[in-house]
Amino acid sequence: MAPGSIMPPGRSVASVLLHGLLCLQLVALAEIEMEGGSCMHFSVSPPAAPPEDADERRNYFRAMEAKDLFRHQQMIKMMGNGSGTGSGSSRRRQAKESSKLPEVMSATSMFELPMRSALNIAHVGMYLVSVRFGTPALPYNLVLDTANDLTWINCRLRRRKGKHYGRTMSVGAGDDGAAAKEARRKNWYRPAKSSSWRRIRCSQKECALLPYNTCQSPSKAESCSYYQQMQDGTLTMGIYGKEKATVTVSDGRMAKLPGLILGCSVLEAGGSVDAHDGVLSLGNGEMSFAVHAAKRFGQRFSFCLLSANSSRDASSYLTFGPNPAVMGPGTMETDIVYNVDVKPAYGPLVTGIFVGGERLDIPQEIWDAEKVVGGGVILDTSTSVTSLVPEAYAAVTSALDRHLSHLPRVYELDGFEYCYRWTFAGDGVDLAHNVTVPRLTVEMAGGARLEPEAKSVVMPEVVPGVACLAFRKLPRGGPGILGNVLMQEYIWEIDHGKGKMRFRKDKCNTHHLHNSKGGEVYNNNNGNSSSTVVHRVN
Repeated sequence: MAPGSIMPPGRSVASVLLHGLLCLQLVALAEIEMEGGSCMHFSVSPPAAPPEDADERRNYFRAMEAKDLFRHQQMIKMMGNGSGTGSGSSRRRQAKESSKLPEVMSATSMFELPMRSALNIAHVGMYLVSVRFGTPALPYNLVLDTANDLTWINCRLRRRKGKHYGRTMSVGAGDDGAAAKEARRKNWYRPAKSSSWRRIRCSQKECALLPYNTCQSPSKAESCSYYQQMQDGTLTMGIYGKEKATVTVSDGRMAKLPGLILGCSVLEAGGSVDAHDGVLSLGNGEMSFAVHAAKRFGQRFSFCLLSANSSRDASSYLTFGPNPAVMGPGTMETDIVYNVDVKPAYGPLVTGIFVGGERLDIPQEIWDAEKVVGGGVILDTSTSVTSLVPEAYAAVTSALDRHLSHLPRVYELDGFEYCYRWTFAGDGVDLAHNVTVPRLTVEMAGGARLEPEAKSVVMPEVVPGVACLAFRKLPRGGPGILGNVLMQEYIWEIDHGKGKMRFRKDKCNTHHLHNSKGGEVYNNNNGNSSSTVVHRVN
């Protein structure tokens, strides 16, 4: 690997000052001492499987394609703001300066948040995390988003003339009223009922530094407002404030995460707004929830995405802090590359793709965002199907098709080019039809290798009796996207402190616990209260 091909995290003087300004009020209400083995767990339901009915399955995957396409279109718009221009060194410097790495307060503690998937067919492939915000602390179900830096919650905000706008319309109300009924089930955040909410004003310096800002003047009375169009086509408009999140550690005590930048959304639009209460940002921006939370928990977080075919009794976690479950047999490690075109995003440097052990002929420069505008690869938990630029897509799909081309082709499925009349069980071997799905390997800098299961390479039963290759071609350039279908049944750790990404195969359906000695992973079955036992919060 050539020197400088991986961009390590760094902090310029400007980034330090900005981070210090944003974290000025970062003082806990109820500070507690985190023991070396302390952790927090919430149980989570797995992703919803596609419907049984043939027409519903078809609509399910059409919705998946539409969601991914909208998301990519918005990424292209983000790149069009000039962030991808300049020399390799200047773009590398810009990305480094956008990486706000907080100071470590506790390198040994961790907490976890619950994740589940949205069940509505219009919101396929979305993982939801339950987080408690406000005082008193109330739970909200937020979309897990590794390529976003704005955390927002749908908000009931009283209109204040000259200060900010309030919610003026019902959200998602359709002609049949079904969407409105769904919207009424939301957990609305009400700033007036939270004693820890602090609105940010247009006159404050930190408002000017926040992205998506729509303030018209530096008024002391006017609230710092924002407008953001999400990568999946969803838009949100509201005001910025500071709020606290509440977490529970393994011995039952409560911990506060104050000073979080929160968007109080008074208008949401798009296909997904009725399925959740907002978005939890795990991106690389200075106001990202992940960056602030990692400040207290070792500058790292991890998550494990259950397969859509998992049982309803399975559980998975979003964990902040050192997670011993990450380190085990087969753990891979590679450097994090902070994307210079889509600022909140990050991913690995891909060095090659193999199918059946054969290295594919793909130009190396398309994997490097420092050399090619729209190059590189990002991790995106809000995109379902892995998306590749044309050069990589053609090579991957052609190689896989050579192993499946004797099966009858199906051409009428929207969003999928390579589909086959084949009842695929997902295990990769079907002797009756003379089919073995070849091993797909994504090689990364440092020798790390991602080798997804066959059902993440070929999607079974897109409609009954039809399987499709789990890749789509990016119509307007990169960056390439590793979607959550390919990421399933792996545990992923993002370690901003060391600029490392770690992952290993994991079914994601067990409680991974951190004992007082550290490093040991085992399942809990007894319910005793100690630093090594799961503490459930419903």
